[in-house]
Amino acid sequence: MATIWAILIMLCKLIFFIPLKIVELLLFSKWTCLSIIAYLVARLIYFCYQTKPSLKTLFNLAKVEILKLGRLLKAVWKHILEIGWQGNLSVGIALLSLTVGNLFFQLIYKLPFVNLARKRFQKESQPFLRFRTWRSWLAMGLVGSIGALMLTSWLVCLLRGVIPLIYNLGKASFDIRSLLLSNLFKFGMFNQAPILAWPIFLTLEVVVWKSAWINWEQYRDYNHNESGDDRFAKLSELKRQYKRIPDKAKTYPGHSGVPVIHVNKNNLPGWALNSQMKFRARWFSKWFLWSEYILGLNKVPAGYYYLEDDTINALITGMTRSGKGEGLVNPAIDIASRAEEKSSLILSDAKGELYQASYKILRKRGYNVQVLSYMDMDWSMSYNPLALAIDAAKHGYYEKTQAYVNSVAEAIYRKSLGKGAGNEKYWEDTSIALFNAITMALIDRANETSQKATNPEIDAWDTITIRNVAKFLNDLGSDSVIDLEKSTRNRIVMKSKLTDYFDELRQVNVIRFSKFREMADINFRASDFASEETKGNVYSSMMSGLNLFLQDNIARLTSKNSLDLRSIGNPRRLSIRFKSSSINNQANRYAHKPALISFYSEANGPKQGKGRLGGGRLRSARKKYFVKESKVLLDGRGYLNFNLQPQLPKRFYLEIELDGQTYKWVGNKIYQGTDEYTGEAILTGINLREITKPTSKPRALVDPAEIEFVYSEKPIALFMVTPPDKPEYYDLVSLMIDQIFNANYELALASDSRKTTVRVQFILDELANISKIPNMATKLSIGLGQNICFMMFVQNLEQIEDKYGKENTASIIGNCSLNILIKSTSAKTAEAYSKALGVKTITKREKGTNILNEANPHINTRNPEQRLLTANQLSKLESGEAVIIRGVKAQDKAGRKVTPDPIFVHGKTELPYRYMFLADEFDQSTTVGDIPIESKHRDLDLNDVAVKADNAWEKMRDWHNRLEKANDCELAGRHDKVA
Repeated sequence: MATIWAILIMLCKLIFFIPLKIVELLLFSKWTCLSIIAYLVARLIYFCYQTKPSLKTLFNLAKVEILKLGRLLKAVWKHILEIGWQGNLSVGIALLSLTVGNLFFQLIYKLPFVNLARKRFQKESQPFLRFRTWRSWLAMGLVGSIGALMLTSWLVCLLRGVIPLIYNLGKASFDIRSLLLSNLFKFGMFNQAPILAWPIFLTLEVVVWKSAWINWEQYRDYNHNESGDDRFAKLSELKRQYKRIPDKAKTYPGHSGVPVIHVNKNNLPGWALNSQMKFRARWFSKWFLWSEYILGLNKVPAGYYYLEDDTINALITGMTRSGKGEGLVNPAIDIASRAEEKSSLILSDAKGELYQASYKILRKRGYNVQVLSYMDMDWSMSYNPLALAIDAAKHGYYEKTQAYVNSVAEAIYRKSLGKGAGNEKYWEDTSIALFNAITMALIDRANETSQKATNPEIDAWDTITIRNVAKFLNDLGSDSVIDLEKSTRNRIVMKSKLTDYFDELRQVNVIRFSKFREMADINFRASDFASEETKGNVYSSMMSGLNLFLQDNIARLTSKNSLDLRSIGNPRRLSIRFKSSSINNQANRYAHKPALISFYSEANGPKQGKGRLGGGRLRSARKKYFVKESKVLLDGRGYLNFNLQPQLPKRFYLEIELDGQTYKWVGNKIYQGTDEYTGEAILTGINLREITKPTSKPRALVDPAEIEFVYSEKPIALFMVTPPDKPEYYDLVSLMIDQIFNANYELALASDSRKTTVRVQFILDELANISKIPNMATKLSIGLGQNICFMMFVQNLEQIEDKYGKENTASIIGNCSLNILIKSTSAKTAEAYSKALGVKTITKREKGTNILNEANPHINTRNPEQRLLTANQLSKLESGEAVIIRGVKAQDKAGRKVTPDPIFVHGKTELPYRYMFLADEFDQSTTVGDIPIESKHRDLDLNDVAVKADNAWEKMRDWHNRLEKANDCELAGRHDKVA
């Protein structure tokens, strides 16, 4: 027992008294030492005082977590009661599966004959002992100095016991206490015997520091990243840089984005998900999902996603069957639908599986879900590519109409990479010009016949379809008439009816000018330089691009329009026309005038103040402004166009100040029916009623028919089903993407915020299966500033190069802030990603031996460069793993600058698959028959919207003849007969 106490006392001295003695020895003052200790204690107290709020916050966080756990247990207990005690057996099995079963699996999986995964990504063997900085040498020296100090004390005590014995040989006895280990701590020997102590101590110090220097030189790390200092981002860094959101079920603040990594929670669903990610058999996942459902844990998040929620573009590369859909596409849809600030989604869906599986959950979360299906067109929305041009023409926007028509023509005919050259470009240009001419001619015909004073053609605008353009060319381009101007007695010159139609159109425009007719004529003349023989080739070139639209199913689908493409990003828009005269041809004095627009609501009933009469005097009601005096410029036609950002209450007021006068309307939301998924009333529109008109003149004329208020509070999810076995439909998908981008980008630029009201996110799976999107590289670079972003999936980088060309491919990749590689066996793709990851400096040791001196081998070290991951390693990534190259990441969540190191998603951060935790959200059993799809074209008779070309030609000639006699006659409509 005495020995134990002695050891304990010696340990106490070692821990508490040695530092004090060392400091006392160095400072030669006990009071100085005590002063320093007092100062340190004071600093500790001050630090505790300063961190009191943080400690309080930590306590509150712990309290919140405990309350969450309590609510979770309460919900589980309630769920068990709901399923009845008859399910006790199921509950017990489920509980055992998630606890004991999970633990058992985790232990078993650690056995080497169960977990057959080999070590990967380890291409450097670090030595057992390595000193990195000069602090290591300093630490060795200080530790050695302490040892020298203690050894000096012990040796001095020993010498003081031995010296008397030497001087008094045979007379004095040796003091055995000089050998005690407690003498190691007798630092007072430096004062009692300095002649012995200091020489010994200084000698030992020289030995200690010299030895420390030798060891440091021998084992120091000479790797100073001379060949490269690239590395992967650490998990702690990623947690500081990205927003954390629950991985399922729960909403979260802010916008959605691209998931970067996933981290499991330390709860039962998190443990289950961890097991599923290690053993990815689907039957294994079904068992855990069943257990979670029985215990009511199927809506409890199993972990967290760390999300890049900035407006960025992402390019995801993964070969077929690499898990792109399960690991990123499906989770991206779920993540977007749970955000408080939801984005509108435009998704390419090769087989329609995404649409069917996610329809119900998107509807429940407040989305307006639409599908453009080229797989079964009778169960699809309608889409007229000329709808934007028709709307612009109705408002009298001539230049916009021409631009929209030209964009459709470019998407149909411009196939060459770059700008094209030679004959290819010639045929493209002439086809585009001829398409523009015929379309503008049909628009002019609809504009004239719909505005007739007598017997107007009410459905004239419905005839503006690409099928009618093709029929117009086919019917008139194949027939000929005599050219009276060029024919002589001896020679008859023929010309096509199409040429004659545009000749008549030009003559009509001389008598009665129309901007639409002028544009049609200019475009036709641009394609009319060839001889009559060559024109046949021009017509054939144009028809080759329109044959698809002559198919009945495509013709019906593109003859109607279900969705306003501008509402995808701008669902709340107001358009009011102010006119100075009821005569359309007169100049509008309000064109290009500034106006102030305000939206506000008033409190229920006027406020009362105290007065002499008992009821008091009335005060004006308080106003709550949603938009206050925003300045807007009217356009050249007198339209006030305003893109409304905030949502409005059920009843609101609209006030516009124009030219010193105030116009006021009261608005009410119109509801009809109840949504079967959300249980909320369905908002169908806004009713505006004018309540205040200016009393003084002149005042603007406002026709209620020229007030358009587009209002919706739901984001849109648009699925474009493009079957891989029908590549002829890819052009239509590309055209729609181009139109959606251009329409929303244009409105965003005109708004106060320079952004779309709702973020527009394109999720384009299998981008290579979509025809070349016009100006794709430009879209990626300019769209982000207007709140439009792309998430694109390809199998390898060569697919982009084949579709867009080498120069555009570099621009497309460069405009993506996140380049994610899931897996690719393409050597070129793997090499590109490997090179982009960068290089690090490693320590490479080489051993050389001499047969005569094998006991002392020669070790040589070098510091060559090594890529973070080689191309071969990238081609062997496993399920759930990915490599992310970050182009732009300027700061973390706190605003501190960060270095955008690449991310290696593996191990604890790998991505789970949809079937592991989102089976309830994505119902794979849903079919098209379960989804109510409104299709305007399903029962459409194409003859109801057809324009008979020969009949239109005859009526154009008749109108020209009548205009020669009287300038006030009108063009006969489709249903009118020629006199």
